[in-house]
Amino acid sequence: MLRIKKDSQANIATNKYVPLKEISIEGKIHSFAADVTIKQIFRNDETIPIEAVYCFPIEEQAAIYAFTARIDDRQIEAQLKEKKEAQKEYNDALQQGHGAYLLEQHENSQDNFIINVGALPPGKECHITISYVTELDLVKNGTNIRFVIPTTIAPCYNPIKGGIASPAGTNSKYVQSSPYTVQFQCEIEKNNISSISSSSHPIQVDFSQQDYYMIKFGQDNIHLDRDILLDIHLSEDRSNTILAIESNALMVSFTPNEKDCQQAMNNNNNNSEITNEFLFIVDCSGSMRDENKIRFARQSMLLFLKSLPLNSYFNIIRFGTNYELLFNDATVIYNEENFKQAEQMINNMKANLGGTQLLEPLKWVEEHSPKEGRCRQIFLLTDGEIANVSEVLNLSRSMSKSCRIFSFGLGKSPSRSLVKGLARSTNGCFCFIPPSTNVDIYVGQQLEKALQPSITNIEIKWNLSTEITTAPTNIPPVYVNDRLIVYGLINDESFVFNHNTIIELYNNTNKLSEANVKRIPNVTNDETIHRLAGKALILELQHSQLPSSIKKGSQQTRFQEYNQQIAKSADDYKDEIKKRIIELSLKYNILSPYTSFVGIEKRLNGNNDQMVLREVPIQISADDQHLQTHDNQNIVRYLIGEQKFDGLWYFDSEIIKELTGKSLNEFQRSINQELIVTAIIIVLLETRFSSLSSMYYGIVQKARKRLFDLLIKDNTKFQTLLDDVRKQL
Repeated sequence: MLRIKKDSQANIATNKYVPLKEISIEGKIHSFAADVTIKQIFRNDETIPIEAVYCFPIEEQAAIYAFTARIDDRQIEAQLKEKKEAQKEYNDALQQGHGAYLLEQHENSQDNFIINVGALPPGKECHITISYVTELDLVKNGTNIRFVIPTTIAPCYNPIKGGIASPAGTNSKYVQSSPYTVQFQCEIEKNNISSISSSSHPIQVDFSQQDYYMIKFGQDNIHLDRDILLDIHLSEDRSNTILAIESNALMVSFTPNEKDCQQAMNNNNNNSEITNEFLFIVDCSGSMRDENKIRFARQSMLLFLKSLPLNSYFNIIRFGTNYELLFNDATVIYNEENFKQAEQMINNMKANLGGTQLLEPLKWVEEHSPKEGRCRQIFLLTDGEIANVSEVLNLSRSMSKSCRIFSFGLGKSPSRSLVKGLARSTNGCFCFIPPSTNVDIYVGQQLEKALQPSITNIEIKWNLSTEITTAPTNIPPVYVNDRLIVYGLINDESFVFNHNTIIELYNNTNKLSEANVKRIPNVTNDETIHRLAGKALILELQHSQLPSSIKKGSQQTRFQEYNQQIAKSADDYKDEIKKRIIELSLKYNILSPYTSFVGIEKRLNGNNDQMVLREVPIQISADDQHLQTHDNQNIVRYLIGEQKFDGLWYFDSEIIKELTGKSLNEFQRSINQELIVTAIIIVLLETRFSSLSSMYYGIVQKARKRLFDLLIKDNTKFQTLLDDVRKQL
């Protein structure tokens, strides 16, 4: 992120040239989704007409379905049209002296949007309203739903320009403070909710309503310097399969536990060990220079390094303007020599590589694909934005058959479309690490997923006597305590549900779960599921495999015709994808990169000849902050750091007594000291620090496997040893 000196007067926006005066956000959360309304007030305090342009972020999976403008007593309902047609209408209206309003999504960034308020007369005020629905992410091992409202666009590093670029093709400036503020309130349905918290802002929770909680900010004058985060803590007595329906649409949500995933793996006879390759790609650009950030990045990488299974392969790539490899080979065997070399590099790691340019290291990864029979897992940590998101995602799609990307967004305003897109395009997982939390806990959770089985080849049996469109059409893998959401769209408008309907989920021929229709929907105008399903289909098309990754053939002139045919085929495919996205966008009346909302306000005797452009400045994201770690986390980190490469611990009696309150002699058995010590640490972690299991999952799995091997794979001896230690602790 861009650093701006706080005492620089040049970076403070003045009221005179900021037509945006106020923003209010209202949300309604029901089950898995939120319906959000954003209201923005623009006022022209100048003596001539202005055209106000404002860039702002919305979650990439959001389906924007309404855009209205109100000036004086007139309300203009914008219509959704193909982008070029909408832009022409907007421009023509301004030339003819009318008012015009345009809402667009930037084509190269899934979460950047642009509002254009054209020809706002002097002294007039315009109220803009935007409505959208969005899925809510499941976080913290399936225990919380997280509602996120992005409020600031982090500065993008543009590799072509070699510096920071304004967002979405505008000339908007980044400023340290802005005169406009935000008001926020949110209704949350009470079903299956135990508590609500926010790690981003102080909040007040009103419990007085019978059916919902009302959330508001706990203080006034909130600026848009960080994303709004609400964590909704779920009650424990909830089903892992939930069905929601509305007229002619269904949504099924499935959250498997570890037993579900293991059972699916056993049913598929997939118990053989796979040789894994692990790549850790870490942002070492200047924006990571803050000591808290780079320190937590080091901690997460040490956890990553310690948790790798024996006989796996790994490498570490640092990137910024350039990139650096730890090992010249794509990956190397995880042995003691390579482990020590990696550990030394991590301990000395600095954020000294300039801007945030991700494309080149990913190109290197693609050119060095995993060897046959290996599965590659990539862990990618970044705090910034990049301007060439589309190029990066196209490249990641080309690697989807050989690797999965587990992406991490760090800080107050990382690029959510980049972090989510990297994971979705490779069937991996994404994770956003809020300020005031520790990076290694989140890395541990994702590493746990990478080392555990997932459920693939999922099929939905709707069991309805009518044709259904499933969204997404290709159902992605689902991991332990992650949530899979699949939509069903019924093409027959006369279809009626009945209480005997049972929706079933299968993995190949094995039944995973089922849910039945408990409530027949009334005929209402609620189209939440329709809109989210349409958005899911659009996102699937955007993240689909494009032929852009086809390798170049011979560069000889006589082969040019063949290369031109390949290029034409790729262009034709892109045009077809664009056409299908436009059709879906118009069908479900939701915004896309290739459509825009446009509204025209007819004015008699209008004249916009003196109109000037006013681009609303964007407040820079607040400097990232992290809380100091708790004592328990420090103890776990100490144990992670002291584990040797082979998975064992070599503590003496004094340290064991400090950790357990008992001397080593009290645990002594007729086995080697390192074995009993390792057993003690395994049991200690699993019993006294169970709440931090995501941090130590990988190292305990490695220790268990090593201990089991040294006991000649005698399961009785292995279990007896752990049980005896557990009793003595």
